[in-house]
Amino acid sequence: MNLHHLRIFYTVAQRRSVTAAAADLLLSQPAVSLQLKALEKELGLPLFQRGGSKLRLTQAGEVLYRAAVSMLHAKEEAERAITELRDGTRGRLIFGAGTTGGMYVLPRIVQAYKGLWPETDILFHVGTTDQILDKLLQNVLDMGLMGGPIEDRRFLVEPICADELVLIAAPSHPIAALAKVTLKDLGGMPFIVPEAGSRTRQLVEKGLRESGVPLVIAMQLPGTEGVKRAVEGGLGIGMVSRYSVESECLAGVLKRVPIEGFRLTRTVNLVARAQKYFSPVAMRFREFARFYGAEHLDPLPVHPERPSATRGGRPGNAPGARKA
Repeated sequence: MNLHHLRIFYTVAQRRSVTAAAADLLLSQPAVSLQLKALEKELGLPLFQRGGSKLRLTQAGEVLYRAAVSMLHAKEEAERAITELRDGTRGRLIFGAGTTGGMYVLPRIVQAYKGLWPETDILFHVGTTDQILDKLLQNVLDMGLMGGPIEDRRFLVEPICADELVLIAAPSHPIAALAKVTLKDLGGMPFIVPEAGSRTRQLVEKGLRESGVPLVIAMQLPGTEGVKRAVEGGLGIGMVSRYSVESECLAGVLKRVPIEGFRLTRTVNLVARAQKYFSPVAMRFREFARFYGAEHLDPLPVHPERPSATRGGRPGNAPGARKA
């Protein structure tokens, strides 16, 4: 007995007629009758009560019919699931992300993606850049999303969007009353910074150092959220991803303060192990992430692999931004 036999039996039971079932199955009536007799012989029991205008199931036929419904339904479900996997509409992705990517950028992309393909399961873990890269090499993660350059040939790096680091202060801080500040104004001001090794901190330190501004560290805290809370409490000023402070600035608990003639930007990248096999669902997500970044996030600079510190309208490490 196989699924072909069950399909014939199921159709005959549904139609209660060999002739009607044969027409539905595009088979000859003798072929259907022969298959039914072979099935009854294999099982050792009659499956239909013959006589009258319609066939009726025997007790054995009713048992087999229930089993046939279940098995044929399972077959259809399996075929549909395999098709969805092949087409990239169903599957599982495991992401790793740095603080900015994992908490502020990736959730936006995932929310939009799942609005179109809700059957995809997407899991993600937030960690340091080194932790994420290590897990990518171990093939524990499918992809990662992180800010800043990744100069390692073991990885495939795809730019998704630009990320500007912005100066923030509590509304009660003296600097918040200014429409715009200069780099000179920042000299000597206490800064709240992320922990040592943070890509955000490295970029802030490098950008200010190259601009001749001494960085006075009043406090270092783990992660962007810690920096924001300390700044909100009036303990100092800070520079964080603009994506991370949108809600606080709208709520009025933090103030974004433009710095005249100075911008710090970096690229948020989708990262995977080089030579990695991408499943159909992973390929679909990669394409969608690039589209979403171009349409809904900050445009990429011309040379996205290098963070830029732009001063006085002249680029430091990279040319100006272009429209993605």
